[in-house]
Amino acid sequence: LPKGACAGWMAGIPGHPGHNGTPGRDGRDGTPGEKGEKGDPGLVGPKGDTGETGITGIEGPRGFPGTPGRKGEPGESAYVYRSAFSVGLERQVTVPNVPIRFTKIFYNQQNHYDGTTGKFLCNIPGLYYFSYHITVYLKDVKVSLYKNDKALLFTHDQFQDKNVDQASGSVLLYLEKGDQVWLQVYEGENHNGVY
Repeated sequence: LPKGACAGWMAGIPGHPGHNGTPGRDGRDGTPGEKGEKGDPGLVGPKGDTGETGITGIEGPRGFPGTPGRKGEPGESAYVYRSAFSVGLERQVTVPNVPIRFTKIFYNQQNHYDGTTGKFLCNIPGLYYFSYHITVYLKDVKVSLYKNDKALLFTHDQFQDKNVDQASGSVLLYLEKGDQVWLQVYEGENHNGVY
């Protein structure tokens, strides 16, 4: 038909589908969905570095005593050094101004007292205690305790007629090896009432 002569009520044959168009732009983000369920635990990670040492805690209660250990081997016994003597007079024989010779020996195991000289000879340095007891009879008594030719102690007793007196003295001395100690009457025969 000539152009423009087609009636409006008459449809034409459908044409072939066209080519796909280019993809459109991305749409806007949707609203967040609901929280999903908890997933399974993941694998254990590697061990971390050691942390700093913490503050020391309070001391715990004391425990019960342990069982006693084995008995040790016996040790060597220490040697105890001794020096002692005890002597007396056998007869009323004393000479003034010389050492009194005590010949009655009660104890002199170490032989540090010499009965022939009347002197004690120190062999072991240390602290020594000396004491003497005198029976006074017939005359006054004056005695002195000597250490190395020096009088350190004096004892004087006046005799009372028809009576027996007692006199005594004691002293603590530090002695070195070789020191000598003795007792002797001084001031002559009139003060020699050692009985």
